[in-house]
Amino acid sequence: MAVVCKFPWWPMAPAFGAGILLGLLLIAGVVFSLVMLIDCLKRPASKFPNQLTKNGEYDKLIWAAAIVASFWFYFLGAIVYFFVVMKAKPESSE
Repeated sequence: MAVVCKFPWWPMAPAFGAGILLGLLLIAGVVFSLVMLIDCLKRPASKFPNQLTKNGEYDKLIWAAAIVASFWFYFLGAIVYFFVVMKAKPESSE
């Protein structure tokens, strides 16, 4: 005699699909953060626009700390770094 499970499993299908999507977004966020961290560490201090400290002395350290700290907060530091530093328009030398 076989035991038949009467619980309908079909409503759970969207939840499993959402789990896969969240997993892919998590992996993409980690890769994006690592790329931003590598760019931050390789970028010379003179190339940081809108310098945060006097002569941009600690800007690299501040941005790297923000990117690493944001691994646990939706990768916000990497996203802000992308728009503030990577996509910043160069200053015109007129």
